[in-house]
Amino acid sequence: MKVSVLALSLGMAFSGSAFATQAVWNTANPWGSETPVSYAEWNIFNSTNDTTPDVAVTAGTSASVTETSGGSFLTGGGNIYSFAGPAALTATLSGQNSGLFDVYLRIATVGTLSSSTATLNGVSAASVLQFNEDQGVVMGGATAEQELYWKWSNVSAAALYTFNFTSPAAHMSLDQVALAAVAVPTVTPVPEPEAYSLMALGLGLMAFVSRRAAKQPA
Repeated sequence: MKVSVLALSLGMAFSGSAFATQAVWNTANPWGSETPVSYAEWNIFNSTNDTTPDVAVTAGTSASVTETSGGSFLTGGGNIYSFAGPAALTATLSGQNSGLFDVYLRIATVGTLSSSTATLNGVSAASVLQFNEDQGVVMGGATAEQELYWKWSNVSAAALYTFNFTSPAAHMSLDQVALAAVAVPTVTPVPEPEAYSLMALGLGLMAFVSRRAAKQPA
């Protein structure tokens, strides 16, 4: 009982420290002015297995965020808070049939820091820290309010993108999540000047041979 009360108090404290910026990112999105073809964003979670994003750019986009371990509960502020152990979370986003994409996982957390490595369909990437507000040491571990993201470049189209991310210890409070797939522009190769020169030389030789053939007696 005491552990549960303590965990609840810690969860409320961590989520409460983020109330000033709840549902609002402190930093710019990492994909800039590009418009994702698939996108889902959670600012307030409805459960520890939330399949209803607050924002979905593409009609019919399916997405989810689930904590699979960590003894989580939902805080009063709508955060997913893990108190019984390290958090393990899985997020999914429906994908595309063809093309190349830059794929992003973006999170905002309070309390215990997130692990720096996440995976997309089993492929690892290292996090990029965008925002950090130190909260000191709580329960023997470093804590902060943070925003960070992971990027996977030139990813082949997939019907489903599955992200996995964790914390190394209990007491991470997940405040926001965004998932995005941004199409990589198709670049048409531009011939080098040398290629134009060779083409002109080839056309000239063809014209010369044609004239020679036309002059040959029948």
